[in-house]
Amino acid sequence: MFRKSTTGFKRILFLLMVPAVILLVRYRLNDLANVRDQTPWRSKPAEHEDARENDITSDGNTSPYKISLSSLNGDTSAEDSSQHESFGGTSQADRPASGSLQRYFIPHENAEDVSIVAARSGPESTDWIQDFCEDYKCTPYIYSLDAEPEDEFLVPYSRKGHEASAYLSYIIDNYDNLAPYTIFIHGREEQWHNDVAGPYTQNVLANLRYEAVSINGYVNLRCSNRPGCPSTIFQANPVSVDFDYQYMIDQLPEVLGYLLGIDPSEVPADIGHQCCAQFAVARERIQERPQSDYIRILEWIATTDMTDNYGIGWLIEKLWHMIFGMPAVYCASEEQCRCDLYGWCGPNPLTNSQVLTPIS
Repeated sequence: MFRKSTTGFKRILFLLMVPAVILLVRYRLNDLANVRDQTPWRSKPAEHEDARENDITSDGNTSPYKISLSSLNGDTSAEDSSQHESFGGTSQADRPASGSLQRYFIPHENAEDVSIVAARSGPESTDWIQDFCEDYKCTPYIYSLDAEPEDEFLVPYSRKGHEASAYLSYIIDNYDNLAPYTIFIHGREEQWHNDVAGPYTQNVLANLRYEAVSINGYVNLRCSNRPGCPSTIFQANPVSVDFDYQYMIDQLPEVLGYLLGIDPSEVPADIGHQCCAQFAVARERIQERPQSDYIRILEWIATTDMTDNYGIGWLIEKLWHMIFGMPAVYCASEEQCRCDLYGWCGPNPLTNSQVLTPIS
């Protein structure tokens, strides 16, 4: 009698479990479908042709150098910059939920339409740039700031000023043969100052709207206004490095007057722009300034004894937007910036539940 009761109980328990298992399976399948339908941070790569046959190297036979700048022989070793680390990037609340980005990538005909210029130092890997360019059709120019660079990398005219020397070396050497779009980035893939699409630069690049670059001429890849806006000179919450290099701000009229080729009396009283020296520029905007201006800036970087290597990079980082023709104080709306550059137009809390219109 007891055995029969136990068997019956097991049968009842089994019958009760079957619906629960079915519901669990349906829930899991539905969850997987939702994940599949969401747009990942990195959009699906565009179809691409075979990778370029020739790798870009820094040996004498393939070097793109066209101009001899014998004075540019700075020998300061690259330092590992940790500027503004106290900000720690954007918080989770500042980032969009998964699937909120749309892909606005403009398909282009070949890899020569977009150049990616990167500065690397130390052991950091830049393989991700090569992989990205194979998928998204772009041409990488990777500069090493190391004292003994590997043969596979380009070498800037000077290693002073961190990424500034690499960026300017590229512009000087390719001034008459620039791609329609040039993107200037740091070599390491993960950067605290990347926002909207997370910390990985490839996700930022994969969602970049080239319409915004074409219309504005210059765009900073970072939309968050902290640090740098509304003022990078008179910051509301300066960090220790800002105090360390305050003496450079005191000499800014003379320095900026020389670098930009203007009278010191015309130097603006304030400068404001998003940090952190990663940006995209249209060819026409780069060429609005004569090549000699870029040579002059790079010569100053290579030869100045005004400050140390870090101080040079710290200063030039604040000036890129002005070098490329933007107003001295250029602090766009974060919400509109994210819509224009990455297609994150809402509705969401940052847009007050409104849908913004991207620049086009």
